[in-house]
Amino acid sequence: MQKVERKKHRNGKHTRLIWVMCAVLLLAGSVIAVLTAEQKRKETEEAEKTTSQTIDIPEAENTGGTLVNRDLQELISVTVTQRGTDSWTLTWDEAGAHLNGADWSADASLTNLIQDAMANLVYADILSEEPFDPAEFGLHDPLIIAEASFVDGQTYTIRIGDQMPLEEGWYFMTMDGDTRLFAVSPALPEDLDIDIQMLHPVLQPEIYAALLDRITVRDKTGEKIAEWRQRGRITDQDAKINWEISIPFCYPADWETIQNLKKTAGNLRMGIYVEEATPEHLADRGLAEPDYTLELHMAAGTTGAVTPREVYDPVYHEERTEVLLIFRSENEMIDYVRYGDAIYTVSHFMLSAFLDTAPIDTAAQYLAAVPVNSLESLTVETAGYTRKYVLERTADPETAEEKILCRLNGEEISYDSFEAAYERFLTVTVSGTLPAGAEWQDPHTKYVFTTVSGETHTVLLSDWDGAHDAVTMDGGTLFYMIQHAAEFDPGQ
Repeated sequence: MQKVERKKHRNGKHTRLIWVMCAVLLLAGSVIAVLTAEQKRKETEEAEKTTSQTIDIPEAENTGGTLVNRDLQELISVTVTQRGTDSWTLTWDEAGAHLNGADWSADASLTNLIQDAMANLVYADILSEEPFDPAEFGLHDPLIIAEASFVDGQTYTIRIGDQMPLEEGWYFMTMDGDTRLFAVSPALPEDLDIDIQMLHPVLQPEIYAALLDRITVRDKTGEKIAEWRQRGRITDQDAKINWEISIPFCYPADWETIQNLKKTAGNLRMGIYVEEATPEHLADRGLAEPDYTLELHMAAGTTGAVTPREVYDPVYHEERTEVLLIFRSENEMIDYVRYGDAIYTVSHFMLSAFLDTAPIDTAAQYLAAVPVNSLESLTVETAGYTRKYVLERTADPETAEEKILCRLNGEEISYDSFEAAYERFLTVTVSGTLPAGAEWQDPHTKYVFTTVSGETHTVLLSDWDGAHDAVTMDGGTLFYMIQHAAEFDPGQ
């Protein structure tokens, strides 16, 4: 039998002594760490104190100052002479600023900058207080000379010369009666060195896309070279899709293209005022015989917007036509335009949608030019058989939800089947443009689309070359398409 060893009991006194010694050592370590951290903090504070006493950090020097500080209302006139041009004068009264004594008020956004610059004239630095040669700083022929006059009779004149070759882009400036040479911020010449035409008010045409019902372009002889017009009334439910090309041929217009034209017309803006539309000025700008005349006719109607209080504010407009006379300048990006009694520059990009768009590029390329929500009936005649699909729309008296019933030759069929077939029919497009002199057979298929406003669109398909059909829409034949590509079948 194996001998079992007894466990030896540890001495309790020795154990307690060990724990006491460990505690003392930990306490001593903590005290030393605290004392060390305190010593380092004191040394750091002493170092910072010594540094602050021995190093003097200079503040940034402000070299600028103010030469004139007056209330804006005290300024009554500013005369500006730009290098190589005649001088012009702005005068202020209660109505605003007037250029060279004109009755009209000059552009406030620009005249406010001029007013503030001359009533509160500041400089960035004084470069010299000794006599100097003005020619060395572009001051013998200043970039700008500006004279300000105030209500109390005080006047002063400044002259701005060349730009300094520094990163800040400062300019040299002097003030009459002061011998010093100043440096001024580039903001000052920017506020004063403006094109005088930019001060003239610009009369903008009021074109409301929602009221447009005819767009006409004429050439130099006055002959119509392109025209798009609304079929029916602008208030019709399907008005936006019911447009046609009327010049140089008659054909339904692609409604998305027309929406873009109308939007472009609504955004037309005159650019910079050039001069009054006198006979001499019109001749100088090529507008005595303009290259184009753009006529934008608007039907009588109401437009409006929702106010911040969510109230619709309607405004009634009489029938009218806006007329723009256009001359293509040597600069391809800019056209001269006569509007009203003035001549303006206008970006050609804004006018190109009307002047550079070939009417045939705006013709409807889809066989079904009426979306389903604007369709009232569709009649299909082929092989001596007629199918007439009529859509009857009613509103649920409880939910006001629209319900649509479809009838084929008087008998109800599934509207869902009709809608699915019609949506596929809407994707059918022509294949190409018929060549000049093309001839085709008698129609073998006829589609008649009737819209909710009572307008009708007729499409005829006629064999052209055995593989393609000529497409005639509302009496116009421009395109052809692959045979049998336009068969309409709701599966009934």
